[in-house]
Amino acid sequence: MKVILPVAGKGERMRPYTNNLPKCLLPVGIFSIITAFLLLALCACSNSEYVDYANDNVNFADESAFDVRTIDKLDSSDKDSQNKSSDSNESQASSSDIKTYLPLDDTEYPYAGIPRIVIETENHRAIKDRETEIPAKLQIWGEKAPESEIMDLTIKGRGNSTWSKPKKPYTIKFEQKQEFMGMKKTKKWVLLANYLDRTLIRNAVAFEIARKTNLEWTPEGKFAEVFLNGKFLGNYFICEKIQINKNRLDINKDSYLLEIDKHYEDIYKFKTTLKELPVNIKNPDSPTLEQIAYIHNYIDTIESILYKDYNHLIIENYLDIQSFVDYLIVFELTQNSEPKLPKSFFMYKNSAKLKAGPVWDFDWGTFVEHKKGWCTKNGIWFNALLSQESFRNSLKYSWKQYKPNFERIPTLIDSLANYTKKSNERNIKIWPIIIQSKDFPDKDKSFDEAISMMKKAYLRRIVELDSLFNSL
Repeated sequence: MKVILPVAGKGERMRPYTNNLPKCLLPVGIFSIITAFLLLALCACSNSEYVDYANDNVNFADESAFDVRTIDKLDSSDKDSQNKSSDSNESQASSSDIKTYLPLDDTEYPYAGIPRIVIETENHRAIKDRETEIPAKLQIWGEKAPESEIMDLTIKGRGNSTWSKPKKPYTIKFEQKQEFMGMKKTKKWVLLANYLDRTLIRNAVAFEIARKTNLEWTPEGKFAEVFLNGKFLGNYFICEKIQINKNRLDINKDSYLLEIDKHYEDIYKFKTTLKELPVNIKNPDSPTLEQIAYIHNYIDTIESILYKDYNHLIIENYLDIQSFVDYLIVFELTQNSEPKLPKSFFMYKNSAKLKAGPVWDFDWGTFVEHKKGWCTKNGIWFNALLSQESFRNSLKYSWKQYKPNFERIPTLIDSLANYTKKSNERNIKIWPIIIQSKDFPDKDKSFDEAISMMKKAYLRRIVELDSLFNSL
């Protein structure tokens, strides 16, 4: 459905409709003309709510302003569709209450059964890097009408290797903390492109696997199609960003959040003395020299115990063993080898112990049949941990406890596949995977074939891990 409404031209201010005046008010003589003009002015004032969106200071007379339009009259079928209630969160409202909207031309890419996110940057500026935060406006659309008010935010690029791919990922930051697409209130969210994933659902499935363990927190995400400055960008996974706050990783705000990643691009970072692991400090935002020295020494102490003078009673004072067990299970089950690189390995320290997690980054090289044996054994500290009987026993016990829930994951895969299929098929047409690698065995397959391959690899992996873990 494409709604055609008048838009303010260059140098003009958008005016409310005033074409519904009674015919009896047609001017008759000078007095009638004056009266008619007065009535027109009063009518325009009474309709001012249509052009003043919550005092958002949009200047319609400025040609560089965002293209924000006003809904006045819709046919009865459109009104019925607007009366559908949206997700119950602060960022969304009943479509019948929404007076302004960002334009959506979906003639070429009509509704595919998942939400649409419409974003317009200031002056339609291009997003060229991962540092520049560009002011923008965002609105969520349903099938025929907006399902949220217009929200102010900034947007920039994100990712390391993924930023270099044709389909770009983004980070958005709202002016105020708010719920978004049914997810808990905060400011920052990421738009994962999943360019290397033929199915587009690998991250979503892996996160659900992690939630079936005892890991403290795992990001939540929702699928949507994104339109940026009038251009259709395809399917994105709108995901919670890994950060410390009460609605994400709910630990003390002064706690340490670390990412072990070979890109080593953060301002505050260090390499461990023994293993030379590249540790990026994500939190605190601006650690003091004393804080950096403390966490550096803490990590070095862990490595010294693991690789020089191992004592399981002492290491348990430094490491939360169960979190590392659960982390290993998730990465082995999904066949994620990134800890070996190392990449995207998160850890945090809230109290006396260092914990593994949250999990992240499953869009490539996962859920494939050609990977066999251990995927993460030589990543981070797992080789040292697996050499200890206490860790091996915890791993075998936890695997046995989690396995019944893991065996139900193929049902989730089918459900997500049905939900995203139409969107996936148009996404692959505009973003074909052009990289040649054995890690993308499904890149030239149909969507149904790719989903079938994913499930088959996953079920085979469960059987393989039974043997692998029990042989320890």
